[in-house]
Amino acid sequence: MIKTCHLGINSSIGQAILLLMLSMAMLLITPSTQAEPPPPPSPFAAAVINPGSDLWREVRQRGGPIDGTTQVSGTDAGTLISIRGEEWRQLRTEKIIPYSGYLLAAILAILVLFRLIRGQLKIHAGRSGMRILRFTYSQRVVHWVAGITFVILGITGVVLLLGRTLLIPVMGNSAFGVIASFSKTVHDYIGPVFVISLVFLFIYYVKDNFFKLRDIQWFAKGGGMFGGHAHAGRFNAGEKTWFWLAILLGIVVSATGLVLDFPIFGLDRETMELSLLIHGIAAIIVFGISFGHMYLATVGMEGALESMTTGYCDANWAKEHHDEWYEDVKDTAEPVPSEDSPTHGSPGQASPSGA
Repeated sequence: MIKTCHLGINSSIGQAILLLMLSMAMLLITPSTQAEPPPPPSPFAAAVINPGSDLWREVRQRGGPIDGTTQVSGTDAGTLISIRGEEWRQLRTEKIIPYSGYLLAAILAILVLFRLIRGQLKIHAGRSGMRILRFTYSQRVVHWVAGITFVILGITGVVLLLGRTLLIPVMGNSAFGVIASFSKTVHDYIGPVFVISLVFLFIYYVKDNFFKLRDIQWFAKGGGMFGGHAHAGRFNAGEKTWFWLAILLGIVVSATGLVLDFPIFGLDRETMELSLLIHGIAAIIVFGISFGHMYLATVGMEGALESMTTGYCDANWAKEHHDEWYEDVKDTAEPVPSEDSPTHGSPGQASPSGA
């Protein structure tokens, strides 16, 4: 009996030892299996192509512009996604907008500084009590139509160009959206009116705006600011320069503006983008330069504005600023009528200049 028990116990212990040895063997085998290096990659793995990536790359035209095939007719209809739009957006936001703002701000700062240093340019000899016809009624109408449409286009253009930067922080997106939409509509419809007025402006004023040798002296003396009096005819060299800049840049702005206004002539996106770039640069330059003309013609020079409101200028003003023209027309001078005179500011006389 005792012997049988011993045999059973020995048998159980043997089984336990055998199981323990098998477990230890498994533990030793498993790490060695995990430590084996992974198999080398298949040489065909790199050649596997992702159709989705390649399709999107083609759609975005990252390999260069491509033209697709479509049943839709129209310019650029074969282009699914234009990558030039993003390039144009970056050029506009990073270059055109900030530099345009800097230019306009610099010109305004110069005018303010000039005003603080020189003040208003007075008629040194004072009012003479005599007046000379400088502009006829038709000349003034042409000037005011061109000037008013120009200012409207300038203001609405600045709103569209700089409004997102300057106005949204002040009034918010919703209010700016209304103003921007209104500005665009006004800009589009006033543009053709300005084009027509520019033609009449050239016809009415070109005769007296050709440069002459005496204009070199006017430039050398800075219009009389350095080196004494600068002689001038009906228009001085500064006014002639402004006239030709307004006409030439006005033509550029008008031509590119019409392209943008009427995108119905089979123009592609690249042509439209180039037109918008030229339009914006030329418009900002001519609008900025116009600040100087508008300042001197209104509050910057005594006696200048009345020439374009009544048609007449003071005789002493003409003598000081346009002496050679004054010598030609001084015999037409007449006394300034009283305010209640029915002939005061009558514009119906012929222009002394023959224009």
